[in-house]
Amino acid sequence: MKNYLRILFVIVFCSFLFLHVHAEDSDTIEVKKSGLVVGLKYLSNNVYLGRIDSANIMYLVPSIGYVHKSGLHIGASFSYQLDAGLNKIDAIALEAGYDFKIGEKFSGGLSVEKYFFDMNSISLNSTTDLGVGSNFAYDFDIVSLNASAGLGFNDKVDVITEIGVTKSFEFGKFAVEPVIKLYAGTQNYYNAYLQAGKSHLSGNNGHAKKAASSRVSKSNSGTAATASTAAAPSTFTVVQASQYKVLDYELSIPIAYTFHNLKFDVVPTYAIPVNAATILSSTGAVEKEVISNRFILQVGATYTFK
Repeated sequence: MKNYLRILFVIVFCSFLFLHVHAEDSDTIEVKKSGLVVGLKYLSNNVYLGRIDSANIMYLVPSIGYVHKSGLHIGASFSYQLDAGLNKIDAIALEAGYDFKIGEKFSGGLSVEKYFFDMNSISLNSTTDLGVGSNFAYDFDIVSLNASAGLGFNDKVDVITEIGVTKSFEFGKFAVEPVIKLYAGTQNYYNAYLQAGKSHLSGNNGHAKKAASSRVSKSNSGTAATASTAAAPSTFTVVQASQYKVLDYELSIPIAYTFHNLKFDVVPTYAIPVNAATILSSTGAVEKEVISNRFILQVGATYTFK
């Protein structure tokens, strides 16, 4: 299955390279400049498809990349966790991609990302090693329609899709772009997360696993005797993790301010997760994934050297 998916990705990638070259020959793409891009982003909570496991994860994310005028780009970033009592580099990401535009209405892109997560990361997507994706947008003047599809590789392959409607408003150097999105996909990533013992269900308190519990009792003579509990830990599995379903609705109002080569972004987002997973314990117990609506704030700045 994985081989077929990789072959399909290569075919799609080559097809859009051809489309891009054809579009440039017909002078339908505006002239772009190459440049180095550096950025810094603050994320109030690393919510994945509207979900977290046991604790908020605040990130500070420095990044650097290079964008070529052809549309090809590469980049690297790391996510520094800012939670109280736990400051560490939680993840490193390397990415490469290709963006194109055909005419004034249609645009798209293809990308591949490699992730390196800290072994103790509690981010829900921390078991995903590699991601490939595509995105497309068409401007209908009244609104723009956006769509994307991606594959996440962990123990199994996840399929994640997104469709959104947006409208951009410009006020001088400011731009406001309200957007409504729907995410759908599989939850093999969550099954791998549970299997890795990262969940609060396995005793993870948000930073690290709890130590084995012990009990203290007193004998008749008053001396204390300690005995460690040696009960085998339970394991957990997501029922029908490969089932494709709607996972999340998101409402967002990105606000951007551009001054020459410097751009500031503020992105408030309200995430509404749906269709909680059913979780089966090795003890036979059945429970539902804990989900709730969440507000996320992202604030960032980028500078482009051209």
